[in-house]
Amino acid sequence: MHLSETDRETLLKTLNARSPELIQARMANALLLLAEGLSTEDVAGLLFLDEASVAGWQEMFSKHSPKAA
Repeated sequence: MHLSETDRETLLKTLNARSPELIQARMANALLLLAEGLSTEDVAGLLFLDEASVAGWQEMFSKHSPKAA
């Protein structure tokens, strides 16, 4: 599949929207992938996120659910 630069920018802009629902869904997706054994780096790459966000969500989740850590 090929995306034009405009299409790519539009899709990335959609992914980076700041709606709480979208952020919550992306965090859930990241945590599920981490639980499957993927590394923080791999999850960030797959979801077009920065590693710090993924690591922060993982840390926040483990503080609220110590058994998950």
